Amino acid sequence: MIIGVEGRTLEGKRYGVARYLVNMLTHINEIDTENEYILYTSRPIDTTGLPEKLKIKTIHMKPNILWRHLRLPLAMLKDGVDLHYSPSYFVPMLKFCPTIVTVHDITFKVHPEWFSGDKRFMFSKIFWWRVKKAESIVTPSLHSKNDVTRILKVKPSKVKVIYEAADDFFKPVEDGDLLSGIKSKHGINGKFLFTVGTIHTRRNLTRLIEAFALARESCCCDLQLLILGEEAPFTPPVDIEGTAEKHGVENNIIRADYVSEEDLRLLYSACDLFVYPSIYEGFGLPVIEAMSCGSPVACSNVTSIPEVAGDAALYFDPTNVREMATSIESGLTDEKLRNRCRQRGLERASSFSWRKFASELLQLFNDVMRKE
Repeated sequence: MIIGVEGRTLEGKRYGVARYLVNMLTHINEIDTENEYILYTSRPIDTTGLPEKLKIKTIHMKPNILWRHLRLPLAMLKDGVDLHYSPSYFVPMLKFCPTIVTVHDITFKVHPEWFSGDKRFMFSKIFWWRVKKAESIVTPSLHSKNDVTRILKVKPSKVKVIYEAADDFFKPVEDGDLLSGIKSKHGINGKFLFTVGTIHTRRNLTRLIEAFALARESCCCDLQLLILGEEAPFTPPVDIEGTAEKHGVENNIIRADYVSEEDLRLLYSACDLFVYPSIYEGFGLPVIEAMSCGSPVACSNVTSIPEVAGDAALYFDPTNVREMATSIESGLTDEKLRNRCRQRGLERASSFSWRKFASELLQLFNDVMRKE
């Protein structure tokens, strides 16, 4: 069987769906000795970390609607592709073979007000109609499956939950020099909270800054907050600077757009508490990454996040700033609680694996093809 995989997410920085795809390709090629995989891109990509036996084909064309809906399916037809796997939402208008698509979440449908007008158009009724034409839909959580079946009116039997995992290199770092070095690199000189994710309305950062200011007043006057993430181009601006100034913490918040994977691992390991205040997630991968590195985690108690974090996190209502601040204070000052969260977090993170993900996805590939 020849499986065609859309790879345009690998044409930029490797986070989010790009890391998801790299892990999928790496681990499925380790266990699948029978099938051939072709990765399609619109321009040459960095092949670091990709399997050597993976075929990569470049369909030279500016990435636009015609590439995805015309050039890609025609190329797969020419190459004799038996099954198309789309790692992120898109199902071509032209369809010559069965398609399996991953829908990470349906934020666009649940909260359209969080997106600018042009992106609302892109994720229109036609877009979702094409998603429903896939032979099978993969979601990263039961919460996302329930959203897809309830809101998109898809039969539950057509949706398969396959959990993601942290990359294998996310392990605790205990070298004091390395931890001190990464803190110095980012201007951190004491205790710090850490949060990761694209700067987007749903990430709830303004409330986090308010809770951070309260925590500084009540338990840790020298506390700093490191916010890592690039601004999303498709959401209304998030006023981090203005909120920080309003609450008098503008000199205690540090911003970083992007760091290497090694620096990310060090930051997870070095932080005193990882905080994830998101209002809506399809999975919440940073939570598992932080746990894999031994960080205690405080996070939202909504959508997929409790499903992912289990009993290993401190929870709060993401709309309640005082409750969030209390969780932060407990996570910083209660050493017994911190140690329990660390241990349970490591155990929880180990229950997710990319090898298990690959095995379940490969089984789905075979199941779909048997029905054809």
